[in-house]
Amino acid sequence: MKIRSALLLLLTALMCGCSMNVSVENLLTPPKLTEEQSEIYRALINSVGSDVKLKYPKSGDFRSAFVLYDIDDEPGDEALVFYENQSVQSGESSLRLKILDMSDGEWTAVYDLACVGSEVESISFAKLGSTSTVDIIVRYTMLNQTEKSFSVLNYIDGVPVELYASSYSCLEVIDLNSDGQDELVSVVTDKVNQISTAMMFTNGDDGFSKLSEAVLGGAAADYLSVTKGLLSEGVSALFLDYSKGSGQYGTDVLYCYGNRLISPDSIGSVSGSSLISRFTNDYMAEISCSDIDGDGFIEIPSTTPLPGYETLTRPEQLCAVQWYTVTDNNYTLEYYSYYSSKYRFALLFPNRWRGVVSAVVNSADSEIIFISYDSAGSGLEVNSATELMRIRAVDKDDKEGLAASKHMRVIGESEDTVYCCLETSGYKTGKLALTESELMNSFIIL
Repeated sequence: MKIRSALLLLLTALMCGCSMNVSVENLLTPPKLTEEQSEIYRALINSVGSDVKLKYPKSGDFRSAFVLYDIDDEPGDEALVFYENQSVQSGESSLRLKILDMSDGEWTAVYDLACVGSEVESISFAKLGSTSTVDIIVRYTMLNQTEKSFSVLNYIDGVPVELYASSYSCLEVIDLNSDGQDELVSVVTDKVNQISTAMMFTNGDDGFSKLSEAVLGGAAADYLSVTKGLLSEGVSALFLDYSKGSGQYGTDVLYCYGNRLISPDSIGSVSGSSLISRFTNDYMAEISCSDIDGDGFIEIPSTTPLPGYETLTRPEQLCAVQWYTVTDNNYTLEYYSYYSSKYRFALLFPNRWRGVVSAVVNSADSEIIFISYDSAGSGLEVNSATELMRIRAVDKDDKEGLAASKHMRVIGESEDTVYCCLETSGYKTGKLALTESELMNSFIIL
């Protein structure tokens, strides 16, 4: 409400031609500090002076400039404060991390650390490997926002010790080798040579060390998201969705046997992720790996033109989405589906539909028309001889649309959409007909 009022005041001033000196930045006030945060802030100012600017982590579970966490073996939390100080010596980073501790009921600054970036992406805490100490993991971004780095710290005897620092494209904490202890998995991309390398680290009796590494198969330009999940064998894995550029995407898979980090492409898979890729156009938005069938295991999407669209240009192609799993270190095709990013539903095709059923988009009625396809016959033409079924997505607030769909039967609904279906008489008696259970099991609301 304060932000809205500030913007309205600014807009009114501009529209009225007022000469008042006003800016959005001046009107927006930072969050009010709690009493404890105020005490920490005063201790910070007493330590470094008043010429400081608090820095807030952009993501993660800790978004405050004042992060409270027990990082040592003594009772009580320590305070970690990110700030920017322009008074540092030449050559030092202006982004700093101040650690404060409670002493005799008052917050006292105990250590100041130069950071390895210009912005704080996130801060998190873990106990990696068999270590009993807390590992502090700080992710940073540089001024250009494309370069990322991270640092792993331990707080020992009142002094933060940097265990490891590096650039990264992806960074995750996960028990990847199923030994009951978390590992740190980092992916580093050489964009010049288009090679990505994954590394797995632990912290134990021998200190912070690398357990394994593997070269990934995908030519990633940028990693977009990471999903933690299971392979079909029940093995923990990371699914790394990436962009290749030019509207093309793929997924790298990482898992572990013992302490050996594995990507299927790194062991000579015949059907590797280089053959499993996808692209976007007006029909298809960017999609990521997911548990599409709800069985607890992650599937990897790949696009391929539906029958009749193979010879069209990429912007014109309506595609099916094929879903793969990793089994015995190879990619296995599990499902062939129609997937609508716009209408947020998927339909898994039975085997008898593959290659002989296609789809046509009817944007005017927000529906997809599924047709039998014969390359030597009517092609993609929709008529009484080819049409099998229509699935329509109707907004729950669209009264006219709901009234116009009364002749169709409801097969599902989401929070804001009703999904209706209409089958032709030929479909109901033909060999391509789906049984009621087949339809309900294959129709998925996204």
